[in-house]
Amino acid sequence: MKSMLKIEKKIASIDGKIEIISPLKIDLISQIFLCNFNDIKSVIRLDIDLPNWLRNQRASESQILNFLKTKNQNQNILYQDSDEGILIREFHEGNEISNLNLRREENLISLGKEIRKIHEIKINHNVINDFENVIESYRDILKNKIKNDWYLIKGFEIFDSLSYENELKIFSHNDLSPGNILWNKKYFFIDWEYSSMNSQYFDLATIISSYGLDDGEITLLCDGYDKNPQLDMYKLKKWAKFTHFLDYIWRICLIETTKYDEKTLNIAALKENLDIFH
Repeated sequence: MKSMLKIEKKIASIDGKIEIISPLKIDLISQIFLCNFNDIKSVIRLDIDLPNWLRNQRASESQILNFLKTKNQNQNILYQDSDEGILIREFHEGNEISNLNLRREENLISLGKEIRKIHEIKINHNVINDFENVIESYRDILKNKIKNDWYLIKGFEIFDSLSYENELKIFSHNDLSPGNILWNKKYFFIDWEYSSMNSQYFDLATIISSYGLDDGEITLLCDGYDKNPQLDMYKLKKWAKFTHFLDYIWRICLIETTKYDEKTLNIAALKENLDIFH
């Protein structure tokens, strides 16, 4: 009830004519609705009490989205109020592709090609964060917990072993989970709030871990990404392993800085899934 009152207050603060149509997605830090904004079919994202570390990660979001619009990436911001945690963008027709359809040869190759297009975008490094800074902010938040938590220790150990400082840094989406990949005759990506400079391996690794791709499917994805393979498969799989632990790290940061607890964030199940790496 309290959460709904906050949402109603946020909506009332918007300068423009808005009509909420239906919910699209509710996650741990925001609620997303289909709406009409000034008679344009749109999507509104309403943040819920973001801690400072998440606010900092989103600091360059509007600049990134406006930049992507110039690169024909269909990112059209209609309204934004960072202080209130409100973002309205034009609605894009498309559907989340099923796990089964994504695994088809032509679709994996096509997805690899679209990721490569994103990675080839040149962006001013001064307006976008570096992924290493994000990881170090997590490490700082968790500095009093790491030594007593095997999952945190292991996650940061994997990242440190990736020798990130020697990686080629490219513009990376950083959240290519199934809900952020839409299909309408071709792939396009939404929800860029976590984008940063990062290793070219990270987006590919997220796809691999999110969909549980096998070796053959990984090869097809990489063939689409680079017809002259220079990707290190060992390193790619190591990055994929890290993405599993990153989810755990992120959730524990949320517990440390918000009112969420381990039961609400299903930490026990997450630990059980990570136990395969013991």
